Amino acid sequence: MIEQELHLTRLKGQNSRRILLVVAGVFALTVTGAFGLIVRAQLPTASTTIIATPKTERVVIAIEGMHCGGCASGVKAMLKRTPGVVSSDVSFEQKEAKVEFDSSATSREKIVEAINNIGYKASLKG
Repeated sequence: MIEQELHLTRLKGQNSRRILLVVAGVFALTVTGAFGLIVRAQLPTASTTIIATPKTERVVIAIEGMHCGGCASGVKAMLKRTPGVVSSDVSFEQKEAKVEFDSSATSREKIVEAINNIGYKASLKG
């Protein structure tokens, strides 16, 4: 009987230690989590970081050789894949492309050359 009580006392002591360890672990995680939030709150965010925006320019390019809307769609698709081109509007009816581009990544001449390379005759307008 005494041995059983002694054994139960040891088990209760071990359980108490386990509970104490779990509580200490939860407390430590809570403290480190709060510390992480404090540190994160002091880091600069994307809204405070200065981001250089590309200098964009617009150019109107005359295009000869387009025979349909499909031709205009093909030119537009090619311009979309051209590095530095931000946006484009290609019109079969007006025989032109209005292109917005990042002047630090490409030039008017390179855009004209890209259109010429797919079989059209392109030139700067105005």
